[in-house]
Amino acid sequence: MIYIITGPSGVGKNTIINELGNIIDINFVVSHTTREIRENEIDGIDYHFVSLEKFQSMISNNEFIEFEEFNNNYYGTSIEELEKTKDRITILDLEIKGATNLLSNNEEYIGIFIDISNELLIERLHSRGHTEDFINSRMKLADSQRSNKEIFNYFIENIDLNTSVNQLVDIICTLEEI
Repeated sequence: MIYIITGPSGVGKNTIINELGNIIDINFVVSHTTREIRENEIDGIDYHFVSLEKFQSMISNNEFIEFEEFNNNYYGTSIEELEKTKDRITILDLEIKGATNLLSNNEEYIGIFIDISNELLIERLHSRGHTEDFINSRMKLADSQRSNKEIFNYFIENIDLNTSVNQLVDIICTLEEI
């Protein structure tokens, strides 16, 4: 089964997915992006970091199941990466627009929306060193993204990491009959 994990940027999706991988044998599909690599990220593990030209070439060649522009960068899930995980528990970490597009067109995906309070989200964005203008625009975007959460099969409020991971484990174990 393929699980789509999404939510506003900064809600802890990657942390939850990483912890999930310590508990359940999952296959994480590594997305492509045109954004700059951040400190502590590894190309091919966190993302496939590619140039805009390479990404556009992949779009022209129909190599993505979904892609989106977000914050002046492109993100996409390649068919090749998804095929590597076929017939296993597969996790996609997608931007909300891409997630909603896939969920509205395909019943084989399970959508899980992760969120946190506005106060905690602002605190996390500050801790990443973002400017007030950036944080304000990100908060407006988060409010807009939350309006689409009804399309998702499950909702996890990430108040506590262990609780959130356990909720995700419960969802997957129930659906996979593990």
